[in-house]
Amino acid sequence: MSSNYDAIAWVYRRYWGPFSAKRFMPVLERLLLSNLPKGAHILDLGCGTGNLAYALWEKGYHVTGVDVSAGMLREARELAPEVEFVQQDMRSFKRPETFHGVIAVFATINHLVSEEDLRQVLGNVKVSLVEGGWLVFDFNTVSGLRERWQRDEVVVEEDMVVISRGRYDEKRGLATSTITVFRSQGGLWVRSDAEIELRGYEEAEMKELLGFMGFDEIEMHRIVGKAGQGRVFAVARKPILA
Repeated sequence: MSSNYDAIAWVYRRYWGPFSAKRFMPVLERLLLSNLPKGAHILDLGCGTGNLAYALWEKGYHVTGVDVSAGMLREARELAPEVEFVQQDMRSFKRPETFHGVIAVFATINHLVSEEDLRQVLGNVKVSLVEGGWLVFDFNTVSGLRERWQRDEVVVEEDMVVISRGRYDEKRGLATSTITVFRSQGGLWVRSDAEIELRGYEEAEMKELLGFMGFDEIEMHRIVGKAGQGRVFAVARKPILA
C-alpha cells in the first residue's frame, strides 16, 4: 500500500505537521472537544505524521490515527509511540460504535475527488461513532482552491529545499500541488517528488450530503484567521436513538 506522501513524509512532519497541530487545535477545542467526555476516544482520519493526534493524546484523549501512507505513519509512530496508528485507506476503515469523536482536518476530505468516495467515508464514520458522537472536518471550497492554490512557494533551510507549485484545473475541477524536495544527505542532495490532487466542495452540497447520510445537528463554520483561510469547518452528530 503506497501513497504519494511516502516520499515527503519526513518534511511533512517537520514543516506542515506542526502547522496543523498549532492552527487546528484551537478550532477543535471550540467545535469538538467541548462536546466530548473526559478521556474520549477520538479517530483522526488522514492523521499524517501524527502531530495533531499527539497533541490530543497530551490532553488526555485516547486517539487512533488512520492514514494510507506507510511513510507518514513511520514518522507518526516515532513522534507519538503512545498513540495507536493504523495504515488503511479511510474509504475502507470502520470500527462499529467505537469513537466519541472523529476528525479529518487539513484538507483530508478534499483528497476524496469523487462523491462516491466521500459518501463511503461518511458512511464508515457514522458506523464508527457511538450514538451522540461528533464528526468535525474541514474542507476547501472550490473558490478557496482556485484562489489559494494558484501559487508557488519555496522554503530554503540549511539541509533542505522545498518547492511547491499549485495549479487549479477548471476543466477537471481539481487542484494539483506538485512538491519537490531536495534533502542534504552525506554530502549529496537527494531529490523526492510528490503530486497531490484535491477537489473542492461547496458548503451547501456538503450540508445536504451530511443530512442525507443520516447525521443531525449539522453546522458549517467559517473560522477567522489563518486556520480558516479558504476553508469551511463542518460539524455533525450521529443521532441518539430514542
